[in-house]
Amino acid sequence: MADRTCPTCKNIFKFPSRLKLHFKTVIHCKKNNDDIKLYFSSLKKNNIHKCEKCNYIFVQKSSYTRHIKHYDCSEKQTQTQQKQKNKNSNNTNPINNTNTNTITNNNIINSNINSNNTNIVNNINIQYINPFGLEDVRTLPIDKMKQILLSGREAGLHIIKAIYDKIENKNFFKPNLSRPEIACLNEELKLTVYKSKEFADALFDRCIALLHHMLYLCKSEFNNMNIKYIYENIEYIETIMRTEIYDKKLKNIIESEFINNNLDNKGRIKNFIKQTKEDIIIKDNSLLQIKNNIDLKTKQNEEYTKILTMNRINDLFGDPRTILGLRKEEIILNLRISRFEESIFYNFWIDRIDTIKNYIMNNRNSKIGDIINIKQEETKIRTMLELVKKRVELRRNGYEYIDLNINDEFRLNDNII
Repeated sequence: MADRTCPTCKNIFKFPSRLKLHFKTVIHCKKNNDDIKLYFSSLKKNNIHKCEKCNYIFVQKSSYTRHIKHYDCSEKQTQTQQKQKNKNSNNTNPINNTNTNTITNNNIINSNINSNNTNIVNNINIQYINPFGLEDVRTLPIDKMKQILLSGREAGLHIIKAIYDKIENKNFFKPNLSRPEIACLNEELKLTVYKSKEFADALFDRCIALLHHMLYLCKSEFNNMNIKYIYENIEYIETIMRTEIYDKKLKNIIESEFINNNLDNKGRIKNFIKQTKEDIIIKDNSLLQIKNNIDLKTKQNEEYTKILTMNRINDLFGDPRTILGLRKEEIILNLRISRFEESIFYNFWIDRIDTIKNYIMNNRNSKIGDIINIKQEETKIRTMLELVKKRVELRRNGYEYIDLNINDEFRLNDNII
């Protein structure tokens, strides 16, 4: 309900009094006493969304819209009502006396009332929870994604706050605050228990994966050069900044979550797991959302796969094994008398690197996999050039033959003109 929901962080509390305490103690959501009174006095009592077919109640309009869009509950509701009707008729025993009938009917009525109240409370508090590792960045606006991607080395921390401040992503808690174990909701809608350091590593890895998801979703918003720089920045955060981010801020963020929200998260997750076992509608919606998140990961992986293979590059710009093979003797003679950086061999490969880079960077149809593969190709070619350079220097110390073949990829064809 609205009087239990923080408008800043979207946390939902069991009682309005808990929300008031939240306003007074959590720095990012803090309000003074006058603002708290004004907030509660201005709330509308009907701030809920109800499905007319199945009578489920939702606080967030987005959850209600998703329910209506993705799930046809009319047929299941009819089936549920029929089952309930049959159950009630079976419970009615005509042999019982009037007093027994009265007691039985009252029990049924009370049971139905309690059941309805439970549904309302549970939908208000739970709605849907993404399993750990399957958080959906598509809940963020494109402008917010772009802002995070362009925030440089701070992106690793910005993504944590943007994703895990959302109520549907609060998918972990400490079963016991005095112990290091952390329980997370998994994709089987059960709990997986991590040690504290294991969880921190898994959370960091997930944040890196979410940055890659955002880059895939925002590809059309950037040119290829921007994509290259953003990818290299994500790679830098992943390989260089893991310890720095954990020691400086990630550890504090995790501990703050446990201090402020652990009890609410624990109750919400356990109730959600219970509901998915008892209610086929909630379970089906949850499995559908999990499938959507997995589909996003699959599409991103396809985008990150290069399509510009070496054979395709050779078709476009010629096969260097043939081109250089036709001039092999001339190239070896040139290497004997010229500085390596001014030789035909060296300049051919440097020009080829630039040609491939220009083709990919100026082609709007290039996949992210092609863009990020440029650096790997350039590194591979420059490593080959360093080996040939050493062989040229050895030749000057007495060796006559210069071997230009490094491996099968860089092996020149012995062609006769």
